[in-house]
Amino acid sequence: MALSRREALASMLAGAFLLPGTGCGAAQADPSRTLLPPTASEDFLARCIRCGRCAEVCTAGCIELHPPWAGAEAGSPFIVPRVAGCNTCTMCTQVCPSGALTPIEPEDVLDAVDMGLAYVDEGLCLSFLGRVCGVCHDACPFPGEAIVLGHHAQPQVLGACVGCGRCEERCPQIPAAIRVFRQDPGSPRWKGPA
Repeated sequence: MALSRREALASMLAGAFLLPGTGCGAAQADPSRTLLPPTASEDFLARCIRCGRCAEVCTAGCIELHPPWAGAEAGSPFIVPRVAGCNTCTMCTQVCPSGALTPIEPEDVLDAVDMGLAYVDEGLCLSFLGRVCGVCHDACPFPGEAIVLGHHAQPQVLGACVGCGRCEERCPQIPAAIRVFRQDPGSPRWKGPA
């Protein structure tokens, strides 16, 4: 059956907005699996003017903008940590004109940023399965403060985790054995800070 011009265009546009490596379009990105940029205010969506400046200056290339058909979130920024985690450069906080992001300096990240929290699935983590890995620790911008390695390089997330997602981005397991959630996933499978 042949597609109408409208259906063909809609299909092409949907394909253009696929997020690399996720298998889903930005419009269908699971909100529980996306992060907001560092220092996002509680009323972030109401304050964000959808200018895109945060995405333009992002040195990690992790900030995406919701497509026009994403309803109330259209044009607002988000991060899919498995695609690209935040490197906590804080550049996005410096250029936000609306107060949706509070300006901070890089040295204040541990005190001011709470994007989420990393949780480890011990049933997927190579180090818990008898192979030494440690990639999540090496990817963390705050090793020793946000994550430490125990016996056989088994990762332990600490309370200082800012939820940047670098660990999830770099995890060699598919699906990732360490993932960042904005809220406690509530499953015994995902173990948070010790």
